[in-house]
Order: sequence, then structure tokens, then C-alpha cells
Amino acid sequence: MDQEFKLPQEWFEEGKEWLARGEFLKARQAFEEALNLDPYYPQALCGLSRTYWYEGKYREAVEKINEALMIDRDDPEVIEHCANIFMAVGQKEDALDVLRAYLSRNPWDDDIKALMDRLQATPVSLPVRSSGPFESGKTQPTDTADFMVVEGEKQYEKGKTERARVCFEIALEHNPNHAKAHNNLGVILWESGDLKGALEHFQQAFREEPFDRDIVFNTYNALMTTGLPDVAKDLIRLYIQRNPFDEEAWELYDTVSSALSKVFWTGSGLSQEVEEVYTSMGKKLFKHGDLYGAAEAFHRALAINPENKKALKGLARIHKILGHLEEALNLYQELFEAWRDDEKIIVEYADCLVELGYHEKALSILEEFGGSEEVISRKIKEIREKMS
Repeated sequence: MDQEFKLPQEWFEEGKEWLARGEFLKARQAFEEALNLDPYYPQALCGLSRTYWYEGKYREAVEKINEALMIDRDDPEVIEHCANIFMAVGQKEDALDVLRAYLSRNPWDDDIKALMDRLQATPVSLPVRSSGPFESGKTQPTDTADFMVVEGEKQYEKGKTERARVCFEIALEHNPNHAKAHNNLGVILWESGDLKGALEHFQQAFREEPFDRDIVFNTYNALMTTGLPDVAKDLIRLYIQRNPFDEEAWELYDTVSSALSKVFWTGSGLSQEVEEVYTSMGKKLFKHGDLYGAAEAFHRALAINPENKKALKGLARIHKILGHLEEALNLYQELFEAWRDDEKIIVEYADCLVELGYHEKALSILEEFGGSEEVISRKIKEIREKMS
């Protein structure tokens, strides 16, 4: 019986599936079938090139990706794989030339710009040439770890956790300091219940890339879960100092600060004078632009007295400055409920509502307030102008 007829796209998809499973011979055969039906199929040539690379056939990999480039020089997948292949065989300048030429035609492609920046900072070492993939003494190219991490992430997205884990472990065999491999392996161990093992990998990833957002957040969560909130707080504080407008990071900082306040700053035995010292300290730090220090001082003041008006107002202003409008709104709502006769609070609350688009509610609050006619009238006029 004749083999079932398939379209080139079907052969291509089948080849990708075989490649993901590590079945290189079947993947190569599927890509070749696609190309027999459509010799000008750049994605299939790209898949065949990738298969050759995994088999250790670097010369063939380069030949196929060059053919893909001749057919379509503006396919970003082809361009990315071409650059990676050239890097793998030590041809860094060729890789950069391909990216430069593509960006001259497609200057808006930020992903390829980011790839070019990474490759420019990547040192290259030539792999040992061999006649086949199984020749003893053959070494893998220096970016094998990167390729295994990418492959592991693909397997993880498909739900094949064990295959992903093997990929990340292989990556670490090639590069024991690969931050992303440590981070990803930590995620898998975490999900399997091995918190200690996960934390070890997260910490190693953090040592290598201390300002990578995913790594910082994963390490923070592991530290919190394993009962190390003080270390988690120091970690997220360092990150915030470099990324002061990261809203989620501030939320994590608020969480750990509150948790530590409940443990270490219950207010028991602490006088009103201590509360006032922290409030005053927060105001001074805020005035000098140290938002992190001000937030910590206000948190400690609130741990002593949760109804500290000045501390609540200070935290609300910090969140508003940083663009954390929902958090600011919650604090202003709390202030408004407690101090409805404070004109400054009313005005700041109305401003926050307006920034979030709640113009009618802001107008309602201002119109019901009986404070300074000049200030309130001016604010109402500003809001109505924005609405018109």
C-alpha cells in the first residue's frame, strides 16, 4: 500500500514533533519529505538544519540554513536559527552580519535586536570537527547549554516535565554556572515538592544573575516558603534599588515587611514615642527620595499603630509615585473612611480616582466635602475639564 499522502506543512509539523522527542532520524526524514514536495520551504530547511546540528553535523546544518536564507531572508525564525548555528560553529561575525542585514530591512523587530545584543556579548569557541555525531573525543559547541535550556523549556510547555528536567541537567553538565538552567530546574524541583533542592538551585541562579526578574522572584518565594523571610526581604530590597518602578516587586516587599512586622514588631511594649520616631524617619526619607527606606519606616510605624494617619498617607503617596495606583487607592480609601474631614486626603484620594478613570466618583466625593471652597472648586473644575 502506498504511503499516505501528506502536505508539506503536515510533514513539517511531524518533523517538529519527532525533533522534540529526540528522534533525529525520523525528524530528518519528515523534513526531507516536506522538501521533496516543496523545495522552497524555508521553515522545513530550518528544521532540517536544526536536526543536523543536534546530530553533530555542523557543516550540513550551515548548508541548510544558508539555503533557507536564500529563499526567505526576512523570516525571523530562519534568521534566529541561522545566527545560532553560525555561533555554534564559531562564526560569530557571520552571525552578526546576518542579524545586521535583517535589521536594516526590519528595524522594528525588537526580538532580533535583543538577540543581536546577546550574541555581541557572547564569546565563541570553535567545536572540534568530526566526520559524524558519534566520534569519540568530539566536544559540543560552547552554547550547548543554551540550546538544551531552550529544548527543556519547550518540553516543559508541552507538560513533559521529566524530559525538561533531563535537558536542564544536561545543560548544567556543559555549564555548571548556567543561571537559567538552575532557575528552571529549581521550578521543576519546587513543583515536585523538593523545596530544599529547589532553593539550592534558585540560590545558585541568583549568584550568577542577581538582577534577573524571574530568578529573583523565584528565589524570594522559595525563601519565604522555607521560613527565611528576613533573607527574602534583603533580596527583594536589592532588586527594588535597581528597579524602583517594578510594581510586583513592591507588592512582594510589602508582603514580607508586613510579615516581619507581625513577628518582630507587634507593638507590644513599644511606646508612642517609638511610633513617632519611625513616622518622622519615614517622612524625612521620603523627602530625600529614598522611597524604599521611607516605606520600611512607615511599615514599622504601622506595626505599632495600624491607624497611624501619617504613615498610611506616606505609604499611599509612595505607591502613587511609583504608579501602583490600585495599592494607593486602597490606602486612600482606608484614610478616607477614617478621616473624612481631612481636605488633603480628600484631594489626593480624588486625584488617585481620576488617574484610574473614576471621574464621577471623584466628583461625588469632592462635591460632598465641605472644605475650602477655593481648593475644592478648582479641583472639580480640573476634573470636569478632563472629562470634557
